Amino acid sequence: MNVEKLYLFPLLFAALVPVTLLITYIIAVSDDDVYPFFPYVSDTGTLPPESCVFGQFLNIAALLILITVCVRYKQLDTFWSSQDAATKFPKTNNVALVMGVLAALGLSIVANFQVDHVKSVHIIGAFFAFIVGGMYFYIQAYISWSTRDIPGSSKIVRVAQLIICVLYAVFAIIGIVTVIVGKSKLGPSTILTREWSPEYAGYAEHVVSTVMEWLGTFLICAFALTFVPEFKQLNLELTFKIKNVDSNLMPSA
Repeated sequence: MNVEKLYLFPLLFAALVPVTLLITYIIAVSDDDVYPFFPYVSDTGTLPPESCVFGQFLNIAALLILITVCVRYKQLDTFWSSQDAATKFPKTNNVALVMGVLAALGLSIVANFQVDHVKSVHIIGAFFAFIVGGMYFYIQAYISWSTRDIPGSSKIVRVAQLIICVLYAVFAIIGIVTVIVGKSKLGPSTILTREWSPEYAGYAEHVVSTVMEWLGTFLICAFALTFVPEFKQLNLELTFKIKNVDSNLMPSA
């Protein structure tokens, strides 16, 4: 059994996430569940019915990125094992696999534990999805630059990965700093972040942090797309066997 078109997994992930966020944003704004000007991504999916869409679609996205992570791991492992490659990083590949799995798990946690209801768990999921996921992409960019002879690799893709990683780091730093400053200016207010509007202190910093989060999310999707050219060169072969059954007794095709 051959499985081709493995490139569809990162492609579908990169398409599904923006579509999901657009749908939840439209529903949340139309129901007056969030202040419409750049709310946090999570705030657009914290109340029903948008939370239903948010949870269902992001769970699918988590599965897609998990498969992508596993395919990438096996791609590198197979490439390094099948020939005398100039550079090999098996331990780094193992670390990347763990980080990728944690990032996918984090995305699923973000989808299922809404920020208004289980905030501590939601934040843990966001840490795995955004911070650990970002570290995963940094490792992949390093491997891509060190393994330039892998089929499907190109300088354009490697440069794109590098640019995405630099921008992601810049956006993350700005986002973290501005959210801290914004909340310190807001003080011990009882408003929820989805209700944060211009009449409250720290709103400008709040908007900067939310914009950074949206941009960071889109950069994650963009990095996933950089796997597409290499995945087009892959073909997964699956073999199913039944234990304790004589192969001579199995019916022929």
